[in-house]
Amino acid sequence: MNFDNLLLQLRDLFKPAASRGDYHYSRLTDSQKRAYEVMASGMKAFAPKLRLPLRPMNEVLMIFQCLLLDDPLLFYVSSFNLERDLARNNCIMRPDYKYPQGFVRQTTNTIMQFLRVFDAVKTGSDLAKEMYVHDYCLEHFRYDHSDGDYSHSILGPILNQTAVCQGIASFVKLALDYLGVKNLVVHGKSKNPIDGSTEEHAWNIVFIEGHAYHLDVTFDMTLKGKTNRYDYFNLADADIRKDHTILTDAPACTTAGNDYMSANGLTARNVAELETIIGDSLRRRAKTVLVKLLNVQNKDTIVSTVMSVAQRQYSGISPSGGTVEISHNLNQSVFEINFL
Repeated sequence: MNFDNLLLQLRDLFKPAASRGDYHYSRLTDSQKRAYEVMASGMKAFAPKLRLPLRPMNEVLMIFQCLLLDDPLLFYVSSFNLERDLARNNCIMRPDYKYPQGFVRQTTNTIMQFLRVFDAVKTGSDLAKEMYVHDYCLEHFRYDHSDGDYSHSILGPILNQTAVCQGIASFVKLALDYLGVKNLVVHGKSKNPIDGSTEEHAWNIVFIEGHAYHLDVTFDMTLKGKTNRYDYFNLADADIRKDHTILTDAPACTTAGNDYMSANGLTARNVAELETIIGDSLRRRAKTVLVKLLNVQNKDTIVSTVMSVAQRQYSGISPSGGTVEISHNLNQSVFEINFL
C-alpha cells in the first residue's frame, strides 16, 4: 500500500461515521451529491483533473464551496478552472492546489497527531466535548492575521496557534468532527464586540442533544480577559442576531435558555438579581464574576449601574476596600467584573 492510500484511510478513520452526513452535503440533490463525491475523492488524491456531469459554472462553484465547508482537511484547495467537453457531455474540473503534495502529506499527518489532544474528552458528553474544544481554543490560540493564508484555514491554529475567524471556525469543526459532534461552519456578518465595526465573519453551529446552537469561539477568544468568556456559547437565533447576520444556508437554532450564562445561573433580570450573583460570588471568594443582564432598557447607563452594584457589594464583603474593574460586551449585555 502506498503512502497516499494510507493517508486517505487515515483521514476516513479520523472522521467518525457520525460526522459523515455533513450538513452542506445533505442539502444537495442526488446528482449534486455525486458531483460532490467525485470532487472529494479526486481532491484527496491530488488528481490534476476531474470529470463531472455537464452543469453550470455557478452550480459547480456552489458544490465546491459546500465541500470546503464540510471538510476542513481540504485546506490545500483554493479554487479551480472548469472546461466544457460538449463531445462527452461533461466538464473537466482542474483543482488549484495551493501547496505541494509532499507538504500536504506531512502536514496532514501533523494535524492527525495534533487532534490526539482531544482524546482526553472522547468518552464525554457532546456538551463536555464542545466545552473542551472551546476552552482549548481560548487558552492556546490567539486571533491574528499575520500568517496570511494560513490564518484562514486549520493551518493557522495547528501550526502557529494563530488564526482569523475562518481558520478558528474551521478548526472547531475539525475538532468536533474528530470527537463525533455534529456541527457546521456558518458565514455572515457581525458587529465586533470590541470596537463595534461590522465585518465579514465565520462561526459554528453545533448540535447538542438534538438541538442546534450558535457557537462563536472567535468572539469569545477576543473577549477573554482574566477568565474564559462564554458570551457566544450555545446561543439561539434570537440572541446571535443581536450582532450577527447569517448569510449562508443554516439550520434554525430555536432552543433558548441553554446558553452558558443561563445554564450556569449567571443571568440577572434586575438589580436585585445582579446583587445576589455578585454577592454570592464574593462570599465564595471569587475574584472574577461573569454576568449577563436581561431586559436591558438603557445601555447608556448600564455600565455605571453594574459598577455601582459591584463596588457596593465589594465594600460589604471587604471593608478594607479594593479596586473593581469591568469589561463588557454590550451587544450581548455580558459583563466581566474583576475584584482586585
